[in-house]
Amino acid sequence: MCIRDRPATPQSSPARGGSPHGPFRGKLLVIDLDDVGFDLLRETPTPTLDALEREGRFFTNFTTASICTPTRAMFNTGAFPSHRDLLMGEIVPPQSSFAMPIAPLTTLGNLIQGGGYSTAKVGKWHLAGSLLESHPQQAGWQAYAGSFNNVQQPGLGFTNYPKTVNGVTTQITGTYLTTDETNDAIRCVNANIDLVSVSYHAPHKPWHIPPAHLFTVSPINDDRDRARAMLQACDKEMRRLLNAALPLGYTVIVFADNGTAQPIGGFKGTFKELGIVNPMWAFGPGITPGLDTSRVGVVDLYATIANLFGIPAGQGSGFPDRGPNSRSFIHALHGFPVIRRFTYADRFRNLGDDPRLFPLTRWRRVVRGDRYKFSIADADTAEIKLVDYVNDPDETINLLSVSGGLSGEANLFHRFAKYVFTVL
Repeated sequence: MCIRDRPATPQSSPARGGSPHGPFRGKLLVIDLDDVGFDLLRETPTPTLDALEREGRFFTNFTTASICTPTRAMFNTGAFPSHRDLLMGEIVPPQSSFAMPIAPLTTLGNLIQGGGYSTAKVGKWHLAGSLLESHPQQAGWQAYAGSFNNVQQPGLGFTNYPKTVNGVTTQITGTYLTTDETNDAIRCVNANIDLVSVSYHAPHKPWHIPPAHLFTVSPINDDRDRARAMLQACDKEMRRLLNAALPLGYTVIVFADNGTAQPIGGFKGTFKELGIVNPMWAFGPGITPGLDTSRVGVVDLYATIANLFGIPAGQGSGFPDRGPNSRSFIHALHGFPVIRRFTYADRFRNLGDDPRLFPLTRWRRVVRGDRYKFSIADADTAEIKLVDYVNDPDETINLLSVSGGLSGEANLFHRFAKYVFTVL
């Protein structure tokens, strides 16, 4: 069974050493996949991602939000969803007037563009209502092409969807969405854009059978099989994109935004390991190949990307508006393990509202360490839960309810996690 089959618990440190691909050359392609947990990944033929795992750096301890909008907000701001200058703990509806704040936090696109580099965004945005067509550019992405939100609304789908290009929206019919996103991304790398961010819609619903030349999954009996076929189609189109980007010297980072969707048997929307611990791959100039179990999160991509471009950002940078909750893991990309005590995720119901002002059920929070995980308001209840996810992988035993009290190690983590909740 491949190591990617499950989120890995901490093991031995990854090997140290230089990269055979040479130094980072200032061009970066970042790809995110929608609703790809380790469970769906292990069931799907994905030769492109398999090659990135074998030949690049594969992160198996990467924490995201449990749903996509908060993950995208963390990537773009380096702040946790409940940060008072962000407050994005839920999905933005298509017709919403709410949008990710552009200030006072400095968005990643504006930070990189302000450093003298070019930026482009392709694919799903999902950080503003579809009528706010210029929002990606306001966030610092000089060029944007994509379908703003999900395409499962009536009359829409992967061959019939609205597409916004630099603030102008038209309806696209007949071109498969994953192919269209790949074509736009290839145009960006051929134009030598310094930072290209590509957010594929696949394999998010509506689950369907892709064009026949893009997949081999068989038989297809249900929506999970359709999601697998969609992921395989995306993997094949990514090969086209990487074939264009890698010869031009791009470093590539690929990550999943949250776990597999619950209606097809996944754990998206929950704080289970397969809901918030998802795969990430890195490959190209400056990346040391190997398995990496460093505890890092999507919020840390902000500082890491900035540091790759030589721009100070994140905790300890002296710039509190540049990724206040982000910590660079650039050293992990070079083969040195990153040691940190915890990763954090949260979710709350009302966009723009400070969850600190509402009951527990509106603010779900989790602190995850190297063995224990402490959460509040798990699974739409106000339950307070401490689990040993290493020895209880199904997370069925709430250690706070076990007679006899907590062990010394569990008690120390419990106290630490409660402290974290008071300061975030």
